[in-house]
Amino acid sequence: MQLILHLSGLLIAEVVMLKFRLYIISDEYVSYLEKFDKRVSSNKEESRKFERKYLGVVLSVNELDYFVPLASPKDSDYDNDNQIRKSIIPIIRMIHIEKDGSLTLVGTLKFNNMIPVIHSVVQEYDGKNECDLQYRELVNKQWNYISKHINQILRNAKTIYNEKINNTENKGYLRSTVDFLLLETKAKEYKSN
Repeated sequence: MQLILHLSGLLIAEVVMLKFRLYIISDEYVSYLEKFDKRVSSNKEESRKFERKYLGVVLSVNELDYFVPLASPKDSDYDNDNQIRKSIIPIIRMIHIEKDGSLTLVGTLKFNNMIPVIHSVVQEYDGKNECDLQYRELVNKQWNYISKHINQILRNAKTIYNEKINNTENKGYLRSTVDFLLLETKAKEYKSN
């Protein structure tokens, strides 16, 4: 990993892309972390539509693996004129350009809800096995966005992580950001159990 840090930004994206995939996270693990930090994004196990998975990307932050959850668009992702808001440090809004040139918000990446993970609690998502064709198409659009914006995704993850652990609490979005250091400790305890 240290070798990668010395490479140019473009090459970092190419190297990371080899491992950069969508993952499903264990419901049990998310529920476990929710006990220690109420800001952990709920896996909504009881209210999922169809067989919707709790998907996200896994990336390395501070030499640890972190799961960045994907979320569906919300009303708060649009301004008063019903335009898609710009992405900010804690939220990347994934936009798909339709054939007619119009823009569609296909989901968000929530960096303030990213959580440390261990290998045993994530499983690579295989969209080819997705029975819900509409959901498969949505996930494909999300993946297309993600694969083109890896450097931005890595920057946002590292920025919010560093701001949170360095107690830069004057930024409002950090108050709604999970406690990374606490959850890292709890992830290690989960692994040892």
